[in-house]
Amino acid sequence: MKLGPFALGCILLVAGCAAPQAPASGSSAVPSAPAQPTTLVMVINQEVKNLSAKAYGGVNPARTTRVFNAGLAIADTRGEFHPYLAESIPQLNTDTWRVTLDGRMETTWKLRPGLTWQDGTPLTADDFAFAYQVYAAPGLTGVFVPVPQNLIERVTAADPQTVRISWRSSFLHQGDGLEPLPRSILGDSFAAFEQDPVGQRDPFMAQRYWTTEYVGVGPFRLTHWEPGAQLEGEAFAGHALGRPKIDKIVLRIITDGNTVLAAMLAGQVQMVVTDVIGIEEANTLRGEGGFNDTDKRGTVIPTSTAIITLDIQHRTEYAQTPAIFDLRVRKAIAHSLDKGAIIDGLYTGLGSAADTFVRREAPFFSDVDRAITKYPYDPRKTEQFMSEAGFTKDREGFFADAAGQRFQPSVIYSLGPQREQLLPIMVSSWQKGGIDVQGALVPNAVRNDPEINATFPGGVVHGNGMTSEVGGAQSLVTDQIGTTANHWSGNNRGGWTNPDYDSAWDRYNKTVVRADQIQALLQMMKIQSDQLPSYPLYYLLSVVPHVSALKGPGGDASHWNIYEWELAGN
Repeated sequence: MKLGPFALGCILLVAGCAAPQAPASGSSAVPSAPAQPTTLVMVINQEVKNLSAKAYGGVNPARTTRVFNAGLAIADTRGEFHPYLAESIPQLNTDTWRVTLDGRMETTWKLRPGLTWQDGTPLTADDFAFAYQVYAAPGLTGVFVPVPQNLIERVTAADPQTVRISWRSSFLHQGDGLEPLPRSILGDSFAAFEQDPVGQRDPFMAQRYWTTEYVGVGPFRLTHWEPGAQLEGEAFAGHALGRPKIDKIVLRIITDGNTVLAAMLAGQVQMVVTDVIGIEEANTLRGEGGFNDTDKRGTVIPTSTAIITLDIQHRTEYAQTPAIFDLRVRKAIAHSLDKGAIIDGLYTGLGSAADTFVRREAPFFSDVDRAITKYPYDPRKTEQFMSEAGFTKDREGFFADAAGQRFQPSVIYSLGPQREQLLPIMVSSWQKGGIDVQGALVPNAVRNDPEINATFPGGVVHGNGMTSEVGGAQSLVTDQIGTTANHWSGNNRGGWTNPDYDSAWDRYNKTVVRADQIQALLQMMKIQSDQLPSYPLYYLLSVVPHVSALKGPGGDASHWNIYEWELAGN
């Protein structure tokens, strides 16, 4: 019988899909062994108090709670947002992002289908509405980070898959920071709290849900928590962006840097998070530990975690040396700061100086870098500006005014190994330039006192975190000035005020156009660099070592994409 082309194709298709023949007797074919589970052991150096991503505690959430939590969107290492629990990020001038004539706005997020909590309960829009009620509850003030709920009027569940957020004012909004909470677990206890906020506040926050029985929606599910020792988690199959490629994660708590180093060298851990070991331990790993390009046992990633800044007192009632109000004097101080010596002394050249509050990873950093005024180390410039301000050098080479009174501003530093290294470097640099700075180390309890932070007589060295692209820019706005009325709670330590800076900050926060926002930030950084209310000194450098078998950590070793990391069998 002659077969047509169609019939012949069907026969070939069936033949190709037939069950494979069993290997012949004596064949060498052996079924492949199942892959061995992988366990990533990471070291943190502080006890974890609460696994909520929004609860205040002693541990940076990016180092710990990130692995158990997820939000509607997530920012990558450059600060750019990607959809996470949501299918997409709201787009301006569409049904997902509306700005009203009265300056308010509304954003609408559509959840990915099939989301569940780590206990299998469906995750719905109502869990976001419930989370807002908890985070914004007046009786829980001080428990949770206030942003963004302090900007929100209400959160509603338009349907089980749709979260609608009404905002008090318009601004460029890409990620919400409103991590969900499971009403199925916390609903009854929160209702009891609402009935008795004073009596039920502590019981509500003392529930084991927040710690050893935590249920999140992040890449890993908590399976074990031994206080003071370690936390363990397993890959969550229902994770919004797919099951993590690493099967298990262990967060070991080790506070001693030498112990961490020994564990790393012994192969007992695969990664150490930021702010755990110092440059000395990192150099040991790079040297005898083989964490270098030659031996390739692992790598050590330098990452910036904050900007160290010198703030100047600008209020007449507190300033000890009024000459500091003269811009020429502040410029002279800037030119007498040898930032290169600071980097060499603290980091053996690994770090980098800071001339602005903006993080280097920001996509627009190069624009800021071109816009600002810089003050390279130059003792000749120091002498020029001090001379213009009416100062001359006395017999010992230090600047004094016309009455012979030496200019002696004070600068306080908190205790700590790095600050104790920093103090003599900075004082030596200033004194070589003829500025007789009086540096003093003070106990952390004194340095962290809010009133002392606002009423210091000369200058104070502190760190500005880089959790957002603007770094410490907010610490220079007028409404951040600490006073008795606000219990000295503002971040504007020096009390500096500038209407143009405040106006630019207001535009930065209220515009919905990214280009306008960047221009406002450029203006702020230009004003700061021209007026020198404070001095960005250097980027606080931390090191993150990990074994070469671990693939995935980016340039700053943040955990934003930890679900994509891979670890060779261990």
